[in-house]
Amino acid sequence: MEENNRYCKVCVTGGSGFIGSCLIKMLFNKGNYYVHATLRNLVNRLKGLEGAETRLKLFEADIYNPQQFDGAIKDCKFVFHVATPLLHTQQSQYKGLTEASLAGVKSIIKSCIRSGTVRRLIYTASVMAASPLKDDEGGLKDFMDENCWTSVL
Repeated sequence: MEENNRYCKVCVTGGSGFIGSCLIKMLFNKGNYYVHATLRNLVNRLKGLEGAETRLKLFEADIYNPQQFDGAIKDCKFVFHVATPLLHTQQSQYKGLTEASLAGVKSIIKSCIRSGTVRRLIYTASVMAASPLKDDEGGLKDFMDENCWTSVL
């Protein structure tokens, strides 16, 4: 795989998730993007997308290890931050998903600044609008629906 200057280089964090993988496919269909995608695990289906052989570079990165994103963001003009700490555990240094998500966003912003090339950061936290926790916070619900939306306050 060879990077080419005729493409706009972008980074998609959380590339193997639903939003990330759809975004990468759209960028390939658009035709003029070279994508750096971050994933928790490099074994995934993204390599099978049309255009992946020549316009996709995968980086292993976890939102709980923010320094891992620097390589993926380096030299990119745009960063689409869709990764989220979905599998939060009590062993984490963060008190909960919200604190972990905020720390992740801050670390991505710092990586963008360090790169010196990022012109725009596009951030979505759609998964954070819902919570699959049971009302007593004693575990996860069996499924997510409109009753899982978090309160405004």
